Amino acid sequence: MLPEVDFFRQELLQIPRILLVRLRSLGDAILTLPLIEALHRWRPDLKQSILIEAPFADVFLQHPAVDETLILQKGKRSGSGSWTRLEALFELKRRRYPAVLNLHGGTTSMLFTAASGAPLRLGQESHRGSWLYTGRIPSSAVVWDRQPIHTVEHQLSVLRWLGIPVSTLSGTLHVSQAAQVRVQKRLAGAGLSEFLLIQPTATLPTKQWKAANFAKLGDSLFAHCHLPVVYTAAPHEAAVLKEIRQVTQERHIYWSDLPLMDLFALIERCRIFVGCDSGPTHAAAALKKPLVVVWGSSNFDAWHPWGTEYEAVRSELACIPCPGYTCREFGEPKCILDIPVSQVAEACARMIERASHQPQRVEDPKAQV
Repeated sequence: MLPEVDFFRQELLQIPRILLVRLRSLGDAILTLPLIEALHRWRPDLKQSILIEAPFADVFLQHPAVDETLILQKGKRSGSGSWTRLEALFELKRRRYPAVLNLHGGTTSMLFTAASGAPLRLGQESHRGSWLYTGRIPSSAVVWDRQPIHTVEHQLSVLRWLGIPVSTLSGTLHVSQAAQVRVQKRLAGAGLSEFLLIQPTATLPTKQWKAANFAKLGDSLFAHCHLPVVYTAAPHEAAVLKEIRQVTQERHIYWSDLPLMDLFALIERCRIFVGCDSGPTHAAAALKKPLVVVWGSSNFDAWHPWGTEYEAVRSELACIPCPGYTCREFGEPKCILDIPVSQVAEACARMIERASHQPQRVEDPKAQV
């Protein structure tokens, strides 16, 4: 171990608390959980604070290894318990954290890291403004001495670089009991016990399978296993569910009004989860649910579901992966649009068969009240 690396490790052994700057997004936040848990296993006494933007705070609010979730709001502060960016800059300096680990790497996270004034400031050497850090972590490929590297491993690079054990790489999403109770009541009101869950949305068009395909898939799954199908989406994605509902032949359930924690609770109760490369798909993996993912343009090696049993249905086009904002090769993303419904349905049938031999892991929340 290099002398400077040994110095950083010794410093981390002595400090009482650390700030992790994550900021966004849902998938990235969820894939940070293995790092948080590895830090906690190494030093259960180390108090971990997470700086995260408000839409993704539920990922950390219930986690037992997180001492405090610091929430950033866009624009004016909407209430107590959250900060604007300007407030955060002053508050982080006031709190005088002895160490900050920047997991985001952009300009905003660089400013928060610098503003903290922490004596120990760690970040990737490839991050913007890395000269502001007192410890610069080499590239993940160098740290792990191999490629490709999954995003979970990328975030764990800091521990491996410091010689801290990272033998167990799984991460678990923790759901609030209140959300479990709310979702159980909602399911009971809809007459649902066992069900399949489909989240048919993605953030980029090159990751988005056709709504009509998801409609055909839901009908096919219902005909195959006679289990109800629940479609979910965020409120701003409700139009996708409307499009699906207009062409399905069977009567399914469509919910686009679930808060994020309630979506986690619903995923926790489903038999299998089906989705695109999206934050909810990573949530299903972190909840250890069997899942099927319809894959598009993104780097499968870096972003595939982590920590659960899954099947991925994807193309083998030479242009994959790509940045994903547009399809420069064909004009439209054939990588995902050309995936047939039958292929996804077959993967779902195999996953349903395997899941039928596994016990449900979720306890009845009424028994916990």
